[in-house]
Amino acid sequence: MRLLEVTHYMTPHAGGIERVASMLVDGLSRRGHDVRWVASACGGVAGTDGARVRLPAWNVLEERLGVPYPILGPGAAWTLADHVRWADVVHVHDCLYMSSALAVGAARERGTATLLTQHIGPHPYAPPLAALQHAAYRTLGRAVLGAADRLAAVSPHVPAWFRSLGMRRPFEIVPNAVEPRFRPPTSDERRAARQVWGVSGPAVLFVGRLIPLKGLAQALAAWPDLLVVGDGPERRLLGPRARHIPGVPPERMHELYWASDLLLLPSRGEGFVTLAVQEAMLCGLPVVVSDDPAFRLNLAGAPGVGFGAAPAELALLARRLLDERPSPAGWARARWSHERFLDGYERLLAGLTR
Repeated sequence: MRLLEVTHYMTPHAGGIERVASMLVDGLSRRGHDVRWVASACGGVAGTDGARVRLPAWNVLEERLGVPYPILGPGAAWTLADHVRWADVVHVHDCLYMSSALAVGAARERGTATLLTQHIGPHPYAPPLAALQHAAYRTLGRAVLGAADRLAAVSPHVPAWFRSLGMRRPFEIVPNAVEPRFRPPTSDERRAARQVWGVSGPAVLFVGRLIPLKGLAQALAAWPDLLVVGDGPERRLLGPRARHIPGVPPERMHELYWASDLLLLPSRGEGFVTLAVQEAMLCGLPVVVSDDPAFRLNLAGAPGVGFGAAPAELALLARRLLDERPSPAGWARARWSHERFLDGYERLLAGLTR
């Protein structure tokens, strides 16, 4: 099967969709499929690097407003259309991005089958961005979702929100997975990780882009001695007690979880539970998250998980879980198998080629 994955960003740009797409590209390639990945060049250099194709683009909206929306540059649409023409099936991630609309449009024009995975519902932006986003979902989003041959989502609350917009088509639910290296460490591995990363004492970790939606301000108010991994415009909020690691190679990210004691991530507007939460739980870390519907729905009944809103509540939950040290690893492992994730997408994509 010739498969084209289309996302808005591509690694090394940091984000959940980029990590999910990377797992699909690598995993389905290992299973014998011919896979290409097309995305904007934001965070990299435009051009072709093996199976990865980076389109010229500007990232001004993320840099200035914290809105992760690349604007594709000259020639991008033609390059994307060429790769759509090559593919047996096109897998598009999220409906609002320029790359998504162009890919679905080109595939429809050429009769190429499309699967669209919707990772998120609306982000809780402040006005007027919230109104603009809602209008975009009602117009461009509905059109792109309606033009795709089949739809998938990572959590049941995502299609439920789209039904409120009148989108009645069914979504197949395929939860995101995490790579096998995310597992609880041995005592020697934990000791080594803490030494390598210079961690001592109880370490509370924050992982994500430093944008308002990820809740960095609330996390810092709850725990000023935060270990922050990620970068973005809200780096200005970091105080003298926080330790900042702007970037960690994905292949070493499990070491940070092994070195830490708890993940604090009070983000909002997530489509699932974020890869950072999944990775931390699979490594045995308790987590404190917001009371966002995505977290409440997908982490209900999980051991070692606290849901909070105000900084004082987040701090109280963090202290309790640090004292109790419950491990959610077994619960997480039973739900987020890497092979189960690949099986689900391989079945959906192969079904579109028949």
